[in-house]
Amino acid sequence: MPARAACPPPPALRRVESRCYSPTDFGSVIPGRGERDGMSVDEKTVRRIAHLARIAVTDDEVGPLQGELNAILAFVEQLGTVDVASVEPMTSVTPMAMKKREDVVTEGGRAADVVANAPETEDNYFLVPKVVE
Repeated sequence: MPARAACPPPPALRRVESRCYSPTDFGSVIPGRGERDGMSVDEKTVRRIAHLARIAVTDDEVGPLQGELNAILAFVEQLGTVDVASVEPMTSVTPMAMKKREDVVTEGGRAADVVANAPETEDNYFLVPKVVE
């Protein structure tokens, strides 16, 4: 039996330089304790997220990732405080009208054109060979 060749390791992920934000950058801190009053991510959750995303995370990377995830959550919590009651829902950032046609039921009238290039037809239906016994 021939020996099986080992699979090459996957290519290394490119690290992108980024600034780590702390939850205090967004002002949602309980006075005196330095903890956020909303959702926060602990080390166990960071490791779980990394596992689900199939990302290898070393012990040294858990702390900075925890800070980044908590900063993201703090920013999302800030978005929840924005008053959007007077903003109309929109489907696009530019105003546009949908092109609409009148919805009319028809016979189609083009069955002969549809089956014109078929190898075999009968009464405007496609004829196909039997493939299942």
